[in-house]
Amino acid sequence: MTTTCSLVFPPHPAWVRAARETVRTMLAAARRTELTDTAVALTSEAVTNAVNACLAKGCTTPVTLCAEWTGRGHLRVLVHDGASGLPVRQHATPPPEDEGGRGLLLIDRGADAWGVCTHGPGPGKAMWFLLGARPAKDRSPAACNECAALESARRKAVTGGDKDAVVDATVAVRSHFRDAHLLRRPR
Repeated sequence: MTTTCSLVFPPHPAWVRAARETVRTMLAAARRTELTDTAVALTSEAVTNAVNACLAKGCTTPVTLCAEWTGRGHLRVLVHDGASGLPVRQHATPPPEDEGGRGLLLIDRGADAWGVCTHGPGPGKAMWFLLGARPAKDRSPAACNECAALESARRKAVTGGDKDAVVDATVAVRSHFRDAHLLRRPR
């Protein structure tokens, strides 16, 4: 089974289809077609959000899509863009005549878990979602004291300017996030 695939592309709407097809192909190769419809739709929304954020902010940094199987057979899709700022989630469904504003609602309703990570170097963020599992609600990074402490330490390292300390702190944040929020079994 192919465990990981990635795609790096310019922030242009024409690449949304390529991102969807990359995930579709990975699922077909893994014979996990029961996830295809949801994974393709959510990938489309996440990539569209990234491309739109880049276009709105004049960001030309490539967008990166990474799809991988976790050790427990859950599909994790991560989309990184270099645009500053975080996506804004609508709390009400937009009127039918509005063309946008539904992406995060769809991801929230379709994914078993999802989030936005800003722990990387420089501006930008990574939106991720997980399919094939139902993690416990208390695994949310927003309520995690360890996430907050590790991110604080990472910011202190960035302020201090020691590149090795920044790398170590970033690895600690990402390792904790992966282990505590993505790979843990639901209770």
